[in-house]
Amino acid sequence: MGEMQAIGYNGQPVQPAFRMVDPPIEVLVDLGAVFPREPHRAGGYNPCGLQMHAVVEGQLSCWGMCEQGHWWGWVTYEIAYGPRRRSVTHWIPAWTLKRKA
Repeated sequence: MGEMQAIGYNGQPVQPAFRMVDPPIEVLVDLGAVFPREPHRAGGYNPCGLQMHAVVEGQLSCWGMCEQGHWWGWVTYEIAYGPRRRSVTHWIPAWTLKRKA
């Protein structure tokens, strides 16, 4: 029996893993999908807590493909906590983003 070829990349041509978005485009980020919560949890309300359940506006500046072939967006958006807001930037799964109309 002959040698079996390894499973994996094998030197085949691949598309670029990153695509810059210049200028950045406005997107909507579904924080409830990005940060799912524990089901059936009973908790209290804190008016100064992080608002992680909203759909917020963000700026998409790059697309990146992970090793498994899924697309992610490099997005900057604000998280509200009480009357304040803080800007964050990180990779977000493409399926949780929607282009702002």
